[in-house]
Amino acid sequence: MQDREKQFKELFLSEYGRMYKAACILLGDEDEAKDVVQDVFAKLWAGTITLREETQRAFLLTCVRNRCLNIIAHHQAFRTVPTDDKAIGTEMADAKASRTTDEELVETINRYVDEKLTPQTSRIIRMHFDEERSYKEISSDLGVSQSAVNKHIVQGLRKLRSTFKNREA
Repeated sequence: MQDREKQFKELFLSEYGRMYKAACILLGDEDEAKDVVQDVFAKLWAGTITLREETQRAFLLTCVRNRCLNIIAHHQAFRTVPTDDKAIGTEMADAKASRTTDEELVETINRYVDEKLTPQTSRIIRMHFDEERSYKEISSDLGVSQSAVNKHIVQGLRKLRSTFKNREA
């Protein structure tokens, strides 16, 4: 096996579970979560994504998060299905006029993190996803255990998923 293939396989085996779990938490759908992780690894294999070894774990999780946010935005934009041609034309015009852009969605999520999560959960979510800091680094900086960091991230992501999934309905 070539060196590149071996490195890719090792990265896949070490990171797949973590990436899949994050996608499941955000999307609440196992099949979509598998597709998201597969898409990220496909882009990595194709060379569309390049990794720095020291930040690869955080970067891969960021790619998964961003892909999930795009899927959530897509679901929100097309959540109603019209039944006749006239309604389809009206619905398409409405969708073009009112479609939430990725930037607006990210802004909405950031506002939610700042305003609706506890200050500690918000701080930990930002440190992990925005600053790409590890659980260990966050734990050390804030003087809390790594399991507490994990608890805050899991709870914050559950609340995000629940809130934005409910907006699809």
